[in-house]
Amino acid sequence: MKANERIEGIKEFKVLIVDDVPENIQVLAHLLNEKGLKVSYADSGIKALKAIKNNLPDLILLDVSMPGMDGFEVCEKLKEDDLTADIPVIFLTAKVDQQDVINGLEKGAVDYVTKPFNAKELIKRVFTHLELKYTRDLIRRQNVELIKLNEVKNQLFSVISHDMKNLFNNILFGTESLEKEIEHFSKKDIVQMAGVVNDSAKRAYDLLQNLLDWSRSQMDNINIKPIGVEMLMLVNQSVILFRPSAQKKKLIIEVFPDGNDFCAFADIDMVRAIIRNLLSNAIKYSFPEGQIDISVKEFSDAIKVSIKDQGVGMDNEQLNLLLDENQPARTSPGTQNEKGSGLGLVLIKDFVAKNKGTFGIESEKGKGSTFWFSLPRQKEK
Repeated sequence: MKANERIEGIKEFKVLIVDDVPENIQVLAHLLNEKGLKVSYADSGIKALKAIKNNLPDLILLDVSMPGMDGFEVCEKLKEDDLTADIPVIFLTAKVDQQDVINGLEKGAVDYVTKPFNAKELIKRVFTHLELKYTRDLIRRQNVELIKLNEVKNQLFSVISHDMKNLFNNILFGTESLEKEIEHFSKKDIVQMAGVVNDSAKRAYDLLQNLLDWSRSQMDNINIKPIGVEMLMLVNQSVILFRPSAQKKKLIIEVFPDGNDFCAFADIDMVRAIIRNLLSNAIKYSFPEGQIDISVKEFSDAIKVSIKDQGVGMDNEQLNLLLDENQPARTSPGTQNEKGSGLGLVLIKDFVAKNKGTFGIESEKGKGSTFWFSLPRQKEK
């Protein structure tokens, strides 16, 4: 199978022709267009370097002998720039001196075709190097994906082996104690033990849900189904769901709607997960007998939800680490030593981005934090 047949239809490959002779450009463009390649051209080295920045080609056919800046110098500058260093360059020249060939290859060219060129030979060499580049790029992308999947696996194992294990230890200890020693417990002790078991089970369920959502999202195995989502309704549902947790810390949760139409265009399950994690986070880091204010605000192009607590807050260093995409998931104990995996915030940022929204945090050490996100409004039909 020929090289052009192996990569035909995979993508539209772009080839840049750099030559100061218009007739040469015309002949080359005709040959390449016939083979389904998208062609652009420049009649000088300086123009070529400027054009490349705005439209990266997959391969460059570069004439050696040009006024002002010859092909060797152009090639050298291309290889010095990380943006263009991997673009294969094939020199086109009337020079056949062996030293010129060696010089061109040393500058970073992948091949050398002499003028007048044979059309079939030229096309074969072009497609050979396009295929090689496509394969290299594919391997590079696959390596990135493998690293990403490995990080997901490590994070999953870490959470399962530590956070999930601790929660199930609490459940097993509580149920085993009730089973074997219940006759020695007072009613108050039993209620307290049952409360610990129930709380651990709820936290384990929430953690498991986050683990499943996050792992599927990281492996792009989650379908986004945007529909009209009534944001105020989802906020109120979450408040009802988390009211028992808030009451344990004697927290007041207030919802402040600002507008008339709170319909966003997003995946409803993802929005539920975002609100659930933000509210859980606010309760976790609130001081007992504090207040959590939730605002749902209508804008012309978006619906914004802000959840403000009066809790521990963060300094600039903590905030920057939390927002740094290159940092692993991190967390700290809540005001009543509540534990967490840090996956909640990772999931929030990922789900907001997948729904074409924006996310932000404002915080002050000792005075609390405001976590907010906005999602695009549902377009009128």
